[in-house]
Amino acid sequence: MNLKQRFSLLFSCIFSLILAIVMLVVYFLFADFRQDEFVDRLAEKAETTAKLLVEVKEIDYNMQKLIDKNSIRKLYKEKTQVFDGNLKLIYSSNDKIDVTWPPDELRKIKEERQVFRKTKQFDVLGLYYAFQHKDYYILISAEDTYGYRKLDYLRYLLLGAFITGTTLVWAMSFSLSKKSLKPLDDFRKQIQEITDNNLTIRLSKAKREDEINALAGSFNQMMDRIDRAYNRQREFTGHASHELRTPVARIAAQLENLLHTDELGTTIKNQLTSMAEDAFQLSEIISSLVALADINNQQNNISLTKVRLDEILFDAAAELSGTYPDFRLKFEIENITERDTDIEIRADETLLKIVVINLLKNAYLYSDNQAVESLIKQGDQFLQIIITNTGNVPNVDDTGILFDAFYRGSNVSNKPGSGVGLSIVKRIVQYHQAKISYHIIDQNTNQVVVTFLL
Repeated sequence: MNLKQRFSLLFSCIFSLILAIVMLVVYFLFADFRQDEFVDRLAEKAETTAKLLVEVKEIDYNMQKLIDKNSIRKLYKEKTQVFDGNLKLIYSSNDKIDVTWPPDELRKIKEERQVFRKTKQFDVLGLYYAFQHKDYYILISAEDTYGYRKLDYLRYLLLGAFITGTTLVWAMSFSLSKKSLKPLDDFRKQIQEITDNNLTIRLSKAKREDEINALAGSFNQMMDRIDRAYNRQREFTGHASHELRTPVARIAAQLENLLHTDELGTTIKNQLTSMAEDAFQLSEIISSLVALADINNQQNNISLTKVRLDEILFDAAAELSGTYPDFRLKFEIENITERDTDIEIRADETLLKIVVINLLKNAYLYSDNQAVESLIKQGDQFLQIIITNTGNVPNVDDTGILFDAFYRGSNVSNKPGSGVGLSIVKRIVQYHQAKISYHIIDQNTNQVVVTFLL
C-alpha cells in the first residue's frame, strides 16, 4: 500500500468514525427527547384525569370515560388507571388493554412521586396524586406511534446521510490525495531515469510554493553536488590513468628487453619474469581504467550505426587468435521467429567490439579446453549473443556482482586478470540500452547472455 492509499484510507476511516459517532449521538439525543416529551404528555394527561375524577364532584366514572374517549389529546392505545390509597382500582379508561403494575411497585410511586417504565409495547407512567389527605395512584400507558415513527425516519435519514457522506468522502479523499501527491509520482518517475549516464536530470518545480516544491529544490541541490563530485572523480581517474599508462608501459618494455639478455642468471631472470608479469597486469589495469574514462567522457557522443553481430564476432575472434593461437570458436545462428530477420543492431562498432573481445577472452582464459561456443539468437523483439564455455564455475549467490569493478570470482585463482574487464563490458552494454547476465547452466558450464532490444 503506497503513501496515497494509506493517507486516503486513514483520513476516510477517521472521518467515517467521527461521522458515525456524531450521528449516533444525534440519534440517541433525539430518542431521549422523544421519551421526555412523551412522558410529559403522559403526566399531563394523568394529572388532568386525576383532577377531573377526584376534585370535580359533578363528574362520575362513566362521564370520565366519555371524556377520555372523546378527548382531542387522546393517545394511541391509551389506558388510564386510578388506584386509591388501599391500592384498589377505582377507575380504568380502557378494559380491553391489559397493563398491570404489582402492588410493591405502586407503593414506590408514593416515594418517588413519578415512575416511568417501558414494556414491550407500551410506555407506562406511574404518578402519585394527593387530594384532601387521600392518596391516589395514577397509571397511564400508551403507545407513542408518532414519536417512534419520527425516530425511525431519523434513523433511516441518518443512515442514508452516513452512507452518502462516507462514500463521497472516501471517493474525494482518494481523488484529492492522488491529485495532491501527483508531483511525487512525477518526481519518482524522473528520479528513476537518473543514472550515472545522465546525472544532469533535475526535478521540475511547480509554480506554487509548498513542501513538495521545497523537496524538489533540495533534491536538485543534492544532485548538483553529486554531479560535481562525480565529474571530479571521473576527471581524476582519466587524468591519473593517462599519466600512469606511459611510465608503466616503459617499465614493462624495459623488463621485456632485460629478459632477452643472455648474461642474466636463472634466479635473476625468474625474478624479472615475475616483475614483468606484474608490470603487464598493472598496465592492463591502467588501460582498462583509461578505457572506462574514455567511455564516460564520450557517453553523450557515442556514434550509433547499423552493425552486424556476426561480423563483430568474427573480427573479435580473429584478433584473439593472433594473441592466443590455441583459441577455438564454435559459432551458430538460431532464428526462433517465423520469418527472416536481420542480425543488425544500432551500436557503436568500436565499443561493441570491446564487449565481444572481453567476453570471448574471459571464456577462453577460464575454460578447461580453450574452446568457446558463441550463439546469436534472433527473436521478434530482441537479438542475443550467448557465449558459453566449460570450466570451473564461480561460487557466488548473486551472479550480478561478477560485473562489478575489481571483483573476481572464486574460479579464477592462478589466472591473470584485474577484474575490470567485465565492468567495462557492463558499462558499454548499458550505454546501448541492452542487458547482460551470467548463468551457471550446469556443474561445469558458464554462460553469458547479452540481450539487445530491437
